[in-house]
Amino acid sequence: MARRFTGFVGVDLGGARGKTTAVTHLVAGSAGGEPRARVLAVSTRHRGEPWIDATLLEFVASLGDDLVVAINAPLTAPACARCVVPACPGVEACVDPAVVWQRTEGRAMVEGAAVAAVVGGPQNRALPEPPRGRWRVQPYAHRATELVLCYERGLLPASQVGHAVGLVAARAAHLRRRLVRAGFALHQNLLEVSPAATIAALFDRRRARGYKRDADPWETRAGLVEALGDLEFAPASRLAREDALSNDHCFDSLIAAYTAYLWARDEWTMPEAGAPFVEDGWIWAPPSRP
Repeated sequence: MARRFTGFVGVDLGGARGKTTAVTHLVAGSAGGEPRARVLAVSTRHRGEPWIDATLLEFVASLGDDLVVAINAPLTAPACARCVVPACPGVEACVDPAVVWQRTEGRAMVEGAAVAAVVGGPQNRALPEPPRGRWRVQPYAHRATELVLCYERGLLPASQVGHAVGLVAARAAHLRRRLVRAGFALHQNLLEVSPAATIAALFDRRRARGYKRDADPWETRAGLVEALGDLEFAPASRLAREDALSNDHCFDSLIAAYTAYLWARDEWTMPEAGAPFVEDGWIWAPPSRP
């Protein structure tokens, strides 16, 4: 492992009651000298109880220090929600780095995707076309990382942009603060991930949509797991594989944990210095292929 971490927890975060939250625990190992990701557990409950915050924090604390937690939920708020200026100067006059990026590079990125979707080659037509008319991306609802994944890399549909507000996002923000007290730091051993973006980057956007929407999503998920040649289920994991294949939330938690494993193994890095992503947030996904 290029980074020191050997344990990885993936969380598909649901509402506060924990009924739609799923957690995967996997560890890094090796077989024949090759690195492997070994799944130890996948579940929607812990010792018969749903994954409420206290249960999740207790579980994470029991796993030691060489651990990365990857959460499929927004871990940062949009720029306007973080702002402490009492009187807003407006988007065009704002000096917050994230807002400046959105109205310059972000705006050019979205408009460029619109052009590519209309006149580009087949590879560009896969990019989502933004809404026509006036600029509709706003710093009180959107983050720069979402625009990059959607309009630059084409890993997320436009329908998944702008989810950094709401009940799950509020729970994620609270959980991030609780994890800080437990020794976790954003971008260091606490990651925001998107299972759909990971699947799209490793495979393609059709399967990123299909693992939840296909007529037989179990078969689609089984094919994806089989194609991840370095992923295996430990004998002690019991029904973890079947749970991951039959349950949306369990599968997303599995891919979240696997994303963290790849992040550590391959030493993914943040974008260039000067970009707003450290504070505004970054959704970790496999880098573009050369």
